[in-house]
Amino acid sequence: MRHVLFSFHTCPLEEPGTGLAGGMNIFLRGLLSGLAPHGIETDVLTRGKGNAVEVTRPYRGVRVVHIPCGWEEPPGREAAFRALPRFIDKAGEILRERGVPPDAVSAHYWMSGVAARDAWPWKRPPGVVFAFHTVEVLKPRPAGASTDALSVARRTAEERIAREVHRIVFLSEHDLAATGEKLPGVAGKGVVIPPGVDDAFRLPPPREEGRRAFGIPAEGFLFLLAARPDAGKNIPAAVEAFLAVRETMGRGSLLLIAGQGPPGGGVPGGVIFAGAVPHEKMPALLSAADALLCPSSYESFGLAPLEAMAAGVPVIVPRDGYWGNTVSREGGGAAYAPESPRELPAAMAGIMEDGAARTRMAEEGKRIAARFTWKRCTESWARLLSSASTHGSRR
Repeated sequence: MRHVLFSFHTCPLEEPGTGLAGGMNIFLRGLLSGLAPHGIETDVLTRGKGNAVEVTRPYRGVRVVHIPCGWEEPPGREAAFRALPRFIDKAGEILRERGVPPDAVSAHYWMSGVAARDAWPWKRPPGVVFAFHTVEVLKPRPAGASTDALSVARRTAEERIAREVHRIVFLSEHDLAATGEKLPGVAGKGVVIPPGVDDAFRLPPPREEGRRAFGIPAEGFLFLLAARPDAGKNIPAAVEAFLAVRETMGRGSLLLIAGQGPPGGGVPGGVIFAGAVPHEKMPALLSAADALLCPSSYESFGLAPLEAMAAGVPVIVPRDGYWGNTVSREGGGAAYAPESPRELPAAMAGIMEDGAARTRMAEEGKRIAARFTWKRCTESWARLLSSASTHGSRR
């Protein structure tokens, strides 16, 4: 079966081993590498940085077509949106040159969904399998904050996508239910397919090796927070909670923030901003950590808690959301009420001072993570794409 996947995001789809990968790149690597054994040949249409179409083949059965559409530095949502019309035009040309429509079409995130619909050059519409991953209307906004034009465009596009696509993939039942309340077009189309987790996280290096690799002292409690620069990640609240814990429980603890550099105005004692960390080095970083902080106000799923659990690292998550519900039921960490400023530092202090609880949480987390495999994920996606192919042929 021939499958076309639209991957138009802030940054292009990266090749394996090229450095830091965002959550979408991590997800697509796990998915794409497992489709060929199911008889699915995939062409990925993604953004290119150059001036000409480039084709790479990172996995068996996968061809990535890097489409030039006007690259801007630094990359961002606004720059990507400006480039979207050019991407749609060139993607349509590439599809027309193929001559024969693909058997199945999929897309991830809203701009990719728009491209999958608008670049289609044939009269018969495709049976599109779409994955939101995050939804604009679910993102919390500070009181009094205005809605920018790009957010309005995204909300409009997501409403249209929900109405027009054949199937919509969600990573959890929690996200399907929350999205369905806001986007009526999702009704009857939602399919839950959880992601997998790379085996490297299940067998991380020894703690002392991870600490040496990142220059972390052998002694002392290490909280890890892995997040890109984004107001919704609640980094300031996490730093404030850490400083409160450090003040009451001693100066030997550290908070390492991976994924971003230090802010202006100086860095508090005990806080380390590690900058971008390539995904292939994250198992070692997790092995160095004693607990993972995930204070985001909104996550449709969250790969970081899953990777931490697979590595046997307790997680600290907001009570609302998929991982908060999971931890409350099955263990693997601590869930706190984000509306209470006292609960996050209390959860951090509780894990820090109770070694027996950490040991128990580590085993609970490993059991939870064991059911998340790329084999199960890709098998489910292969069945869904085959269903979409059948759906499209009846039109």
